[in-house]
Amino acid sequence: MLGFQITQQALFYGAVSGLTYAVLAAGFVLVYRSTGVLNFAQGEIGAFGVAIIGLLAAGYDIPYWPSFFLAVAASVLISVVVEMTVVRRLSKSSRLVLLIATIGLAQLLFAARLLLPDAAAAEAFPLPFDVSWQLTDSILVVSREVLVLLVAPVTILGLALFMTKTRFGLMVRASAANPDTARVFGISVKTTSTIVWAIAGGFAAVTAIMIAPIQGITPGSAVRAGTAAIGPSLMVRALVVALIARMRSLPLTLVGGLAVGIFEAVVRANVDRNNQSIVDLWLFLAAVVLVLFWVRGQRDPAAFSLSARVKPIPERLLALWYIRHLTKIGFGLLFGALAILPFFLDRPSQDFLWTDVLIFAMVALPLSMLLGWAGQFSLGQFAFVGVGAVVTVMVTHDHDIPVPFDLFDLHLQVPWGVAVLLATAVGVVAALLIGLPALRVHGLFLAVITFAFSVAAASWLFDQGAFTGSEFATRTPFMVPPVVGGIDFSDRRSFYFLCLACLALMTALMARVRRTGLGRSMIAVNENEDMAAASTISATRMKLVAFAISGGMAAFAGALFITLRVELNPTEAFTPDDSLRMIATAVIGGLGSVAGPIIGALFVRGLPVAFGDVEEVRLLTSAVGLLLLLMYFPGGLMQIVYAGRDAVLGWADRRLTAKEPAAAPAAPAEVPVRSSREIAVPEGAPWLRLDDLRVRFGGITAVDGVSLAVDGGELVGIIGTNGAGKSTLMNAISGFVPSSGTIEVLGRDVNGLPPHKRHLVGMGRGFQAARLYPELTVRETIMVALEARERSLVVPSMTGLPPSPGRERRKRAEATELIDFVGLGAYAEQFVANLSTGTRRIVELSCLVAADAKLLLLDEPTGGVAQRETEAFGPLIVSIRRELGAAMVVIEHDMPLIMGISDRVYCLEAGRVIAEGSPDAVRNDPLVVASYLGTDERVIQRSGAVAVGAAPDEVGS
Repeated sequence: MLGFQITQQALFYGAVSGLTYAVLAAGFVLVYRSTGVLNFAQGEIGAFGVAIIGLLAAGYDIPYWPSFFLAVAASVLISVVVEMTVVRRLSKSSRLVLLIATIGLAQLLFAARLLLPDAAAAEAFPLPFDVSWQLTDSILVVSREVLVLLVAPVTILGLALFMTKTRFGLMVRASAANPDTARVFGISVKTTSTIVWAIAGGFAAVTAIMIAPIQGITPGSAVRAGTAAIGPSLMVRALVVALIARMRSLPLTLVGGLAVGIFEAVVRANVDRNNQSIVDLWLFLAAVVLVLFWVRGQRDPAAFSLSARVKPIPERLLALWYIRHLTKIGFGLLFGALAILPFFLDRPSQDFLWTDVLIFAMVALPLSMLLGWAGQFSLGQFAFVGVGAVVTVMVTHDHDIPVPFDLFDLHLQVPWGVAVLLATAVGVVAALLIGLPALRVHGLFLAVITFAFSVAAASWLFDQGAFTGSEFATRTPFMVPPVVGGIDFSDRRSFYFLCLACLALMTALMARVRRTGLGRSMIAVNENEDMAAASTISATRMKLVAFAISGGMAAFAGALFITLRVELNPTEAFTPDDSLRMIATAVIGGLGSVAGPIIGALFVRGLPVAFGDVEEVRLLTSAVGLLLLLMYFPGGLMQIVYAGRDAVLGWADRRLTAKEPAAAPAAPAEVPVRSSREIAVPEGAPWLRLDDLRVRFGGITAVDGVSLAVDGGELVGIIGTNGAGKSTLMNAISGFVPSSGTIEVLGRDVNGLPPHKRHLVGMGRGFQAARLYPELTVRETIMVALEARERSLVVPSMTGLPPSPGRERRKRAEATELIDFVGLGAYAEQFVANLSTGTRRIVELSCLVAADAKLLLLDEPTGGVAQRETEAFGPLIVSIRRELGAAMVVIEHDMPLIMGISDRVYCLEAGRVIAEGSPDAVRNDPLVVASYLGTDERVIQRSGAVAVGAAPDEVGS
């Protein structure tokens, strides 16, 4: 086996460890199946049970087994309280919100554990017996292994019997399989959720109690030092086991636990003592492979947004200079206060602490972009800080830089400024590599991958000799602060101002990104990836850009971090717990805003520095603050700031004399199209041609050999019953579902192209739901579609260099013209989530115009729209087609509308075309009458009505 020696002892130890991993993973699987949540409080729930059994058995001399069951009962009770107070309250929120809540709960339980009596500090961890058993010549079994062999199988068997043989177990399985159906049959999903969390809490306690003596944890260390029996490293092992079980199968949980345990034991037995942590690297790689090819994570169906929505500023208030510059005034006050702060400090140690707060804010700042805008949930942010720090040390101290396969020796000893740039570049590359799985997975499973990376980085990567100077060293060599422009930054106050300037620069970059197409595109991809692709935006590009910027900024902050501390132990300074605290800080401040993470850092790190480590401050800045904000102020502290902003707007509004609203601008005679895209169609070629198009989902054929053609300027309607395959046909044309056959768009074969490239050819798409981008305004939504005309570039967007400013001005002007054309001037600054269905439909049509599409695919454009608005859609659709000179394919159930505007009509039944021709021919086709219109003469006659209605500028009114 690749030179590995596999001993009986290693296999035995691996099996014992694997049983503990399986028990812990079973709790993860149960909670995930029931609520869809990855419970990051699982470890601390178990650690609390360890502290309880140590206190009872070793501190108060209570017999082991009563102490054991009381400790397990305590963990069960904690889980029940958590489920009933936090999980239920947040049950309507995104699963990612619940994951953040469990991180806060873990921190809260950690603090609660430290408050337990220290009655057993000097005692060894209790065991129920003192035995040893020489199983074979190579295998010696001692008490701690016997405990695992006794308890773990009984626990797993008990769970299996509970799930298969009891009424409550059947309730849990039914609720996990289909909660809505379970409710129909009278099963209480809340009750089953409570049962599942109780079981998971008991399993966490059992696991921790079995592992504590193996890890050498004492009752005193479990309380006094806060040592967790289930730390991040063990959590990763349990998560990998849960992934092997596909987060669902309890039998596979046992198999996965044994596999991971034996693999770890074999690897550890075949590497030297100093390289034992390489197991964490292999587990990280295993997590990536499992998520990408075995589990296949799905997008959270609930929108992931913790951003507080900002009310639009009334147009007439923008005439006031202080209203126009309100954001700049706010940032000026914030950074002005930070600039004068050092002059009120009387000790160098305070300069050090406040500089640390600024660096902490730099690390949290890009999380607002990564989580709040791009929706990429990373639990490894502080690992990139570590990357920046250790690379800075490596390239300034002439260390041997590791080169793949030892092709050559490479050493660097560069100035500090150059080192910071190199560290930032390495951070960008590292973030791109870690972000690659984000192209295939979303949300919770991406969090697993990044968490596993943070564990592997802390235990293995940062322990490499290239960073510490020697494989035997544990601390980095002394880092000499630089002298730049005659300023000696070894002076802590000088270094404070350097960090303040860096924070101001990073803040300006983030604010600039949010105002440009780069930030809008990130939000669009997060909120509606299909619609973004229809606007020619590459989800791959946006996700990688978000990861790259976030990793680069974190690594830059890491260079300042090591310069401030001079030296450190990297394996202890950049732990996974620090990454979890970064998430909490960003959430407390307010995700989605630029100022939020800075305010969060000032709150979490600054308050203890300003007021000392007093109980009230600890309570506010701890997990209690995070949980309260999630439950009552999900927008964080920025939600309070926005309330103050709204109060200023109200005060300014009252000061102004009431004025008559300005007259709405007249609609332009033509649709405002000034595209730089040239779309040439070969002469005589249809603008859409399908030949024998087929779509299969497993054994079901949804589209079965459809062939059709649409000529330039033609409007083709598609009708059919629900389930006939109409929307699937459009999804196949757009590239959102795999298909076979021929698809030609504007004379170009688009088979094999991803959706955003198909739409870049000149295709536009409207969707049934018309959900668009709930967190963007109408103007921003249209500006997203305008990316098809002029793409936002990364570096110019961040720096404000050409061509970014000119492109942004043009996009804003063109969006304004389109808004006026469709009569949506009153809604321009409204969030899409606040619009009616009919108004969202108009915005969607405007996006198609903005994208300069020549082939428009509209899927039930009047679905969910009131009748008055439906009557106005016909003229608007015809007007847009005429002005753009576009071809259209329209799916519609409103028969008067589709028959009144179509040049030709296709009727689908069970994925096949059963009729094609003029509206009159199709309306009277016997197959269509039997399949779709029915035999009622009144329905057939109504389908011949012609849709005429309001002018285009009346639709949005």
